Amino acid sequence: MNRRRLSAVTLLKRLKKYEMENEARALGELRLRMVELDRQRQDLVDGMRFQTDTTDVDFTAYMRRFLPAAKKEILSLAEKIIHLEPRAAELEEGISNKFREFKVFDTIHNSLNEQMRHEEQARETAEIEEAILWRWSQK
Repeated sequence: MNRRRLSAVTLLKRLKKYEMENEARALGELRLRMVELDRQRQDLVDGMRFQTDTTDVDFTAYMRRFLPAAKKEILSLAEKIIHLEPRAAELEEGISNKFREFKVFDTIHNSLNEQMRHEEQARETAEIEEAILWRWSQK
């Protein structure tokens, strides 16, 4: 009976670990996407600073088109990042919940393992005592 319980708990433990790892992988990919968007945004901000610091007259016409487009793109990238944040928080919460469930199954697994080990030791002790008594009764 305990072996079946242990097998079932082991399976549930592995399942929770798998689910947790999948969500962690998805969160990592999402965070990587957010970092990439932020890097693009920062590159535009830096580009705007560099372009505005330039005193070359030839850039004036270019700057009239570049600055509004860059500002629009910076806002767009910031909105994309903000849009991804709730999903990241949701994944973090999911990972936290899966980890708690995993730890519950891990605790049950360890408890069943310990219980089975004690039962095995008790059975072995009883067998040894019975063998000793049998030998002693034969003398």
